[in-house]
Amino acid sequence: MGTKIKNVALVLAKEETTGFERFSFPILGRPAIKYPILASLHACEIDQVFLSTDSKQILDLFVNEEGLQLLVREHSFPTLTEEIRNAVEQIKKIFGYAPKSVTIILGNSPCILPSMLDNNIRVLEQNPSYDSVVSAMHRAEFNPNRMFTLKGNRLQRQKIANADSNVYFLDRRLMTVRTEVIEKSTIKDEDFESVLGNNIYPVIQQDGIWDIDYIWQVPIVERWLKQNGFTDAHLPYKEKAKSETPTPIVNITNAATSDKIRVLITTVPFGNIDTKPIELLNKTPNIEYVINPIGRKLKEEECEEMFKDFDVVIAGTENINRKAMENAKRLKLIARVGIGLDSVDLRSAKELGIKVAYTPDAPSAAVAELTMAHALNLMRYLPLIDRKIRSGIWQRINGERLANKVVGIVGTGRIGTRVLRHLQGFNPKKIYVNDTKPNHNLYDMFHAEHTDKETIYRECDIISLHVPLSPQTKNLITAKEFEMMKPNAVLINTSRGGIVNEQDLYDALVNKIILGAAIDVFEKEPYSGNLAELDNCLLSCHMGSMTNDCRTRMEIEATEDAIRYILGEPLLQEVPQDEYDNQL
Repeated sequence: MGTKIKNVALVLAKEETTGFERFSFPILGRPAIKYPILASLHACEIDQVFLSTDSKQILDLFVNEEGLQLLVREHSFPTLTEEIRNAVEQIKKIFGYAPKSVTIILGNSPCILPSMLDNNIRVLEQNPSYDSVVSAMHRAEFNPNRMFTLKGNRLQRQKIANADSNVYFLDRRLMTVRTEVIEKSTIKDEDFESVLGNNIYPVIQQDGIWDIDYIWQVPIVERWLKQNGFTDAHLPYKEKAKSETPTPIVNITNAATSDKIRVLITTVPFGNIDTKPIELLNKTPNIEYVINPIGRKLKEEECEEMFKDFDVVIAGTENINRKAMENAKRLKLIARVGIGLDSVDLRSAKELGIKVAYTPDAPSAAVAELTMAHALNLMRYLPLIDRKIRSGIWQRINGERLANKVVGIVGTGRIGTRVLRHLQGFNPKKIYVNDTKPNHNLYDMFHAEHTDKETIYRECDIISLHVPLSPQTKNLITAKEFEMMKPNAVLINTSRGGIVNEQDLYDALVNKIILGAAIDVFEKEPYSGNLAELDNCLLSCHMGSMTNDCRTRMEIEATEDAIRYILGEPLLQEVPQDEYDNQL
């Protein structure tokens, strides 16, 4: 008799009736379900892999797959619980006994690596009190009847009317369960939680958070696969299985027992364009780092929860408030990837002894170029013309040249100065500038005249804003300022949301008080407001710094300062006192 099977993987897929075949949809030339099956076959801790399905199409795809055993379901079961229990019964009949654990994977979940499966099994084996180890997400926008709260380091079922910050949901993608727990479960539950037992240990993957339920998710999944080395010809499962790189899984419970310096990287993506920031962290001794496990900009309440057990945060544009810092007893440094500091409560950071660094020079070139791109698009109507052509309309529209325009720049710091330099090649009719700390030698060099903001609003055809968001610049441009502007004026804001009152801008554009606008930054991001309805308002998604070179430089500089702090060296880009003063 051969070696006894301890751990099995069970991939589940059902017959599709919606018209979108999410299990067999081709991604990089392979059906989506191929990926979780291959990940299971290459996992070190998995002894046998099963595919359970009622779909003949899926069965035909894998009838000759080496190492995969097929479990044919004669029909689809009403609940996932019943599907799992039925499959376990079939597995028991095949072996004559029950394996120790079953790792359940849904077939529409391509973003799974062998290391993730191995991690689940090892955690379960090392902790006899756990019934299951399950991928979970920390969210508060789902059915209250399916909420869990974190108690100690385990999830506890909790049915409450209103979600609070301690709410988790099981995402169904990766569940490792003791077989005896599955056998003791009931099948009356409408969903799958009854097979998971009572002591559920949650993990969140650093990346690959997507399964495929809708066609729009396919490009996101494909991008994740490519970033992890997948191509049409190459499947890196063997390399991933043998890799000594730490398993990309984050325990969402209290991990403060670690003696290492813990670094949380909230900005995403990170290290995708250039891997140097990751390499720097890997080379630095005594560091344990985590890349944003949610995969998007964090909400304030998520910062408050997630920062708790970290010494350093390499931060994006999320709002970091006092509560988040007070909750993070270990936190000593926030290193901002970027220039804007309005998202960080600098006063609270100083009072709590938390240093703040940033990368003010890195994004300047890219933001200045985006500003020029917006100016040219506003003058020549290129986005509108593009949309018309795609709609079958061939309509040439007369535009304007920058050489015939009076340009106003509000704020001539790092970015505004670069815009001023770029304008020299277009030879505008006149350039007005305004800054709280005027540099007249600079203005003389670039043929610009310093004046007050009101003159810029009244006289300029193109007005570009390059000021930080502060109490002094909040709602700098409102209905009052729009009324001063010329009917043919256009406004560009690539600085910060909140500087321009968005409703007043909408009214000014609809009522033709000004001709147009280009906005890259918004009070609430992602933006979904009424400016999107207007052809005379160009929108971009806070992407001023998003060029490969500038993004890479920002990430590297923030990481280097984080490492300097960890090594006890002086910070090179610590936020100066005047930035603190501006925020008061």
